[in-house]
Amino acid sequence: MKRSLFLLVFAFALALSACGTGSESKISTSGLKGLVLRQSDLKGPFSAVVDGPTARLDVQGTTRSDLHRFDRRGGWVVRLHRPGTKSTLGALVVASTVDVFGGSGGARKDIDLFRAELSRIPGGQPVSLPKLGDEAAGVTSIQPGGVPVRSFTIAWRERNAVASVTANGFEGKLSLGDVLRLAQRQERKLAHA
Repeated sequence: MKRSLFLLVFAFALALSACGTGSESKISTSGLKGLVLRQSDLKGPFSAVVDGPTARLDVQGTTRSDLHRFDRRGGWVVRLHRPGTKSTLGALVVASTVDVFGGSGGARKDIDLFRAELSRIPGGQPVSLPKLGDEAAGVTSIQPGGVPVRSFTIAWRERNAVASVTANGFEGKLSLGDVLRLAQRQERKLAHA
């Protein structure tokens, strides 16, 4: 009787482990390029200015400048822009990034650094976000000038990855909702990775 109970419990535990219960699947570095926004994800005639693995120049001057921080395994950045005038609705410049870490612990540390960076943006105001990934932070700011420019940055963690979307547009022409939709598009890519 004891042996059959042991075998039953063992078989049940084995079945649970085969289903992935209790273990977190990791996002791989093999498809980094597919984890950021692409031109097809945006409305309008956007073209890529940068599209490649994250380089030291991309994070220079930030607390996240060490490309090997927290067991970081790789990253990708794409910067897209489109022509526009002060009456153009939506984003004119969009940057989409992803960094993949060896585990969720490294990603947690990285999103904490990102959060600290966002809090230091001159004139930056935190924005309220709906659920996005496992945790998220966002900020908005205005660059004054003849035609003020509104910027939004949203950063979030999905398992062992940290992603971000930054978008700029003319004040009154770009909303948090516009940028949040872009972040949610990118999050769907991460969630299915």
